[in-house]
Amino acid sequence: MSNLKGKKVLVFGDSIMFGSGNNGFGVGEYLVKDLGVTCKKYAVGGARVGFKEGKSWLPEQVMKAIENREEADYIVFDGFTNDCNISEGATEPDVPLGEIPYGYECGDVFSLTKEGSDFSACFQSVIYTFLTRFPQAKLLFVRPHNMGRRDDKLQRKYGKRAISICEKWGVPYVDLYRESGLNTFIPVHRDMFTCDSYGWGKGDCTHPNAAGYELKYMPLIESALLRL
Repeated sequence: MSNLKGKKVLVFGDSIMFGSGNNGFGVGEYLVKDLGVTCKKYAVGGARVGFKEGKSWLPEQVMKAIENREEADYIVFDGFTNDCNISEGATEPDVPLGEIPYGYECGDVFSLTKEGSDFSACFQSVIYTFLTRFPQAKLLFVRPHNMGRRDDKLQRKYGKRAISICEKWGVPYVDLYRESGLNTFIPVHRDMFTCDSYGWGKGDCTHPNAAGYELKYMPLIESALLRL
């Protein structure tokens, strides 16, 4: 085990945090197994940081944790993979990128409105909420791997924006896009490290399977957590 044994971790985000490609055994479950932490998972598959009708909204995950009076030593979260998705028949991303709100006078997630929301404003509000509602927790944002089912330019644009907001607020991050070497535009990576979610006889590019988590995701995430 590690010096994190017994520490409480809260996990927020989308299907990658949840473990949708690995029978629900996601980042939090691996942290319990590998590092001996305790974990409460609020992540939901398909979650967006900005609001999209009919989809899970990441700020509501955070609201629920606060309403449940959760306490945390660590918070691990992701977000933007679904925001930059272009739904069938659409020409623009599901959630607009927006601009980074100026300054540090920021409302928490309870002040957000659904209609007209954008990624940048909501992501900053989520971070502000973590910093103010869980002031003793150490935060770690996870930027996911290079995904063959997302527009190349868009995933880089949204990923860089997330990193910029983390840097503005001094939030540590692990950049799997740059550091993991996992690129599911490459067919062998797609099939070796992501699950066949749709019965296509090949990996879906997005959802890590056990090998994806154990070889590409968790070594970097756990190393980053242990450095905090």
